[in-house]
Amino acid sequence: MLFSYLVLLIIGISSVWLGLKITEEVYRIAVVFAGAILLLMGFLLVPSIVQIGVLLLLLGLHQLYTPQKILGRVVTTTEKTPTQPTQL
Repeated sequence: MLFSYLVLLIIGISSVWLGLKITEEVYRIAVVFAGAILLLMGFLLVPSIVQIGVLLLLLGLHQLYTPQKILGRVVTTTEKTPTQPTQL
């Protein structure tokens, strides 16, 4: 039982990765959809502590990459601060 969810997760991730590299549209959709189903089945079989860990990881990534509103202005992490012109 331990390796069944790992096998499903590995096959699901690899089929989604392979599906994104396929240029034919119909085959791409079919392979990515099959990979998503395998990922879902593998995720449902993992122990709940792993599911909670993945959930916390995704929430952390969401907070990291979501723009934050500060003083009514959207600030991203890649935004540079304005520089003052140099006086000669």
